[in-house]
Amino acid sequence: MKSSSLGVLIMAYGSAPSLDDQAIFRYLQHILQYYRKTEPTQEEFQNLKERYHSVGGSPLYSVAEKIAAALQDTLDLSFPERFRVYLAMKHSPPFIEDRVSQMADSGVRQAIAVALAPFRSRLSTEGYYRLVRESNQQLGEPIQWSFVQNWNIHPLFLELWRSRIEETLHLQDTTPTVIFTNHSLPARIEEWKDPYTNEFEMAAQALAKKCRLSQWTIAYQSDGGGSEPWLGPNLQDVLRDLRTEGKETCLLAPIGFLMDHLEILYDLDVSAQAQAKEIGMRLSRTQMPNDDPLLVKMLSDLVAGKFMSELAKT
Repeated sequence: MKSSSLGVLIMAYGSAPSLDDQAIFRYLQHILQYYRKTEPTQEEFQNLKERYHSVGGSPLYSVAEKIAAALQDTLDLSFPERFRVYLAMKHSPPFIEDRVSQMADSGVRQAIAVALAPFRSRLSTEGYYRLVRESNQQLGEPIQWSFVQNWNIHPLFLELWRSRIEETLHLQDTTPTVIFTNHSLPARIEEWKDPYTNEFEMAAQALAKKCRLSQWTIAYQSDGGGSEPWLGPNLQDVLRDLRTEGKETCLLAPIGFLMDHLEILYDLDVSAQAQAKEIGMRLSRTQMPNDDPLLVKMLSDLVAGKFMSELAKT
């Protein structure tokens, strides 16, 4: 790679890379050390292991690798040999810290970081970017970083979800209530005036308008448990309340996520489906963006836009 190349670091949450017990344990261990500074209990490990095995493992790695490769190809078309795309994970290899070091060793002196999470929060996107900054401070010759922000209502992001929602609605024989879902976070973020909930609600409202939805709501899913409160309304409660109101069909649109992984394949396709069956409700969901060309085009536009804005400052 030429030393003049600009680095692009694409970051995802991570996953157990295989169904091997040690791979699952190490992934859970890294998460709990990061958030709680504790080791996994046997019960926590068994619970995660059962979830992974019930869905045959997570496709996050293969999907993220396809996104990174497609982004490299797309950037090369407009900026030949100008960018070099790297992929890193927050909680599993290749770790963000290792990738930042590798980028510096490869001669990268300027880089753009993108967290694959559509809604900003101190506990989500800023967590990725903080790891980049901290790792960068350990370098003998630090990289000059810039960070992509604010794409929760980007036209291509909304188009990605509009097409998926309308495509799934056309397959329904009744009009379902659409539930936009997002990953729950500890409720304490609301004390910080964190943008997470507002960005989620803005995107849901924009999509409801684009899709001309008459029946829709929002819900949070996949909370981390424990004793502290998490953002709500919780998906299980929303499904129960809708059924009590007489609703019989619902469509899940998990717009807080970009890829198929455990929170989609288990929390929605297994757990939520089991609840829906129990309460007599028909539940479907949209397809995920994954490596859709529109998502790749949006990421390319974000990177190019950040590059041009930084160039204008010099």
